[in-house]
Amino acid sequence: MTNPVKTVIQVNLEMALEVAHELELAPSTQLGAYCLEILREIGCAGSELPLNLQTRDQQLNFITGFASYAFGEVQSV
Repeated sequence: MTNPVKTVIQVNLEMALEVAHELELAPSTQLGAYCLEILREIGCAGSELPLNLQTRDQQLNFITGFASYAFGEVQSV
């Protein structure tokens, strides 16, 4: 039996893209530090970036993805 109520997260892509645009010009050290801060906030321990967050593009994608959910709105439907 499926639950008739499920939670839907609507992302705010516009706000997330604004964050990504602002960070495109940021130095790599700032991007890496921001990624580590996000990882700590979601409960990941460690002081080094994982292998899948080594490049600038990977870091920007991670930050943009996180921002899209951080600026999202959870609704019950």
